[in-house]
Amino acid sequence: MTRDSRSRGSTTLVFGIGFAVFASIAFFLANAGINPISNHRFRGINPDQAPGIGILVLFFFSAVAAVVFYEDKPPAGSSAARAQQTADPHGVKRKHPPTAFVRNPWPRVFAVGPVWAVCGVIAAFIWHAFAMDTGNPGTVWGDLTASPLPAIALLFGLWATVNFSLTLGAIADAFHRTLWAVFLIVSVLIAILAITIGVMASNILTMSPPTGLAETAVCLIITTAALIPARLFAVARARVTNRIDAAHETRLQSLLTALAPGENLMLHFADRENPAGQILAATNQRLLLAAPASTGTGPTRPGQIRILDQAHPGQLRGASTAFRPAGHTTSAHFRDRPDMELVGGDPSEADKFAEALTSLAATGRLPQEEDT
Repeated sequence: MTRDSRSRGSTTLVFGIGFAVFASIAFFLANAGINPISNHRFRGINPDQAPGIGILVLFFFSAVAAVVFYEDKPPAGSSAARAQQTADPHGVKRKHPPTAFVRNPWPRVFAVGPVWAVCGVIAAFIWHAFAMDTGNPGTVWGDLTASPLPAIALLFGLWATVNFSLTLGAIADAFHRTLWAVFLIVSVLIAILAITIGVMASNILTMSPPTGLAETAVCLIITTAALIPARLFAVARARVTNRIDAAHETRLQSLLTALAPGENLMLHFADRENPAGQILAATNQRLLLAAPASTGTGPTRPGQIRILDQAHPGQLRGASTAFRPAGHTTSAHFRDRPDMELVGGDPSEADKFAEALTSLAATGRLPQEEDT
C-alpha cells in the first residue's frame, strides 16, 4: 500500500468520525433538553426528539459525501497561487473536475459509504446507551441493542445515502466543462436532497426492523448499481477533457516556437475546447492574434502557427468581454487601430484575461506582479 493510498484512506475515516461527532453533539444537546438554535436562549426541547435529530444530522452529512472529494485550490493572489504561477508562467493548467472523484481508484470511492456508515452505527449505539428515550420495542430504535437487524438497517441506509451523493457528484463532474448549467443544477440538487433525505431518514427509527432493513437494502442495491455507471461516465468525460487540455498545451507550444528571440509570452487566452481555434496573447514586445496553421506530426508535438494580427504594446488601451450573437467575444482595444477579437472560450477565464490585459495597459504590469 502506497503512502498516498494510506493518506486517502485515513482522510475517509477522519471525515466519517468527524461527521459522527457533529451528529453526536446534536443528539446530546437534544437529549439534555437544550435547543441552542431557539430564539430563547437554551429553550428546552423534548429529549424524545434526540434520536431523530441525531439520525437526521448523520444522514444529512452522508448525503453531501461528494464534498469530501472537493479540490482544495489556493485562493487567487495567495502565496500558493503565486508559486503555481511561477512554476507555470504561461498559465497552462489542466482544468481538472471540481472534485477529485474521477481520479481516485474504485476502492477509495466505494470505501466512503461503508466507512461512514460504520461510524454512524457506532455513534447510534453510543446514543442509545445515554438516551432519555430508548424507543418502543419492535422499532429500529427500540430494538437497536436487542437485535442485529436495526444496526444493519442503519448501516445500509447510511451507505446507500453516501452512494447516492457520490452518484450525483459523478454526474456533476462529467458536465462541469461542457454543460455548466447541468453541473450547477446537480450541485444545487445535492444540497436540496441532503436536507430532504435527512428529514425523511429520521422516520427509519420508528419502523419495524424487518421493514427498515428491507427498504434500506433495496436503496443500497439501487444506489450502488447507479454509482458504477455514473463513475464510469465521469471518468470517460475526464479523459476527453484531458485530451482537450493536452491539445491546447501543444497549440501554446506552437505559439512559443513562433516568437522572436528575446520575446517572452506574458499572457494568453484561447478556446480550450477548440484546439484549432485562435489565441489572443501579449508578449513583452507585442500584442498578437494567432491561429494554428497545422496540427504537427503528433498529438503532443507543436505544429506551425500563423500570426493573424499584431500591435505594439504602447497602442493597448485595455480589454473587455461581451456576449454577442456569434458567441462570447474577448476584445483587445487599441489606439489608432481596430480591435483584436477572439470568439469563444470559457467566459470566466475570458473575464480574468481581460482584467489582466487592462491592468497591463494601465500599469505596465500584470495583477500578480502588483501584489508582490
